[in-house]
Amino acid sequence: MDPTTVNIGGWFLAEIFIIEHLIAAYIGMILWKNKRGDPSGAVVLCVILGILGVFILAIAKPRQREIAKGARSQGRMSCPHCAELIMHEAHVCPHCRRDVTLTPEGAA
Repeated sequence: MDPTTVNIGGWFLAEIFIIEHLIAAYIGMILWKNKRGDPSGAVVLCVILGILGVFILAIAKPRQREIAKGARSQGRMSCPHCAELIMHEAHVCPHCRRDVTLTPEGAA
């Protein structure tokens, strides 16, 4: 065996593979969260597919149901007038400047 050759063992390659997939999962989570999606599904996709999962998330768009789920988990709701995400405690929408407080007949 030539002393200048480097033998990379299987464990080293497995560690690199796992680290790459974890980094891809973190990037995918941040990317999907910035698109207002639920980041848990993005993490699973990127852990399984690695960098390919990041590319898929880069071109995909989250569904409206997923956006609403992520907004509820962050304490937000959609404005009934302009559909922008606002805090539940808001009395006036910062986007359309209309009153968003619930009236007794509007509260269900």
